[in-house]
Amino acid sequence: MATVTLYVPDEFKKKLDSMPEVKWSEVFRNIIIRKVEQLKKFEQMADKGEI
Repeated sequence: MATVTLYVPDEFKKKLDSMPEVKWSEVFRNIIIRKVEQLKKFEQMADKGEI
């Protein structure tokens, strides 16, 4: 699996750190995967002239 580095503001990082029970890498990975799938679907619809 590849590694992606994400930079966030320090205040936001403090909020993330205050919730150590959350697996943030998993949360962000799922968000990115869903967004890429949405964009692919949008492109396919655009190619077909559906939008």
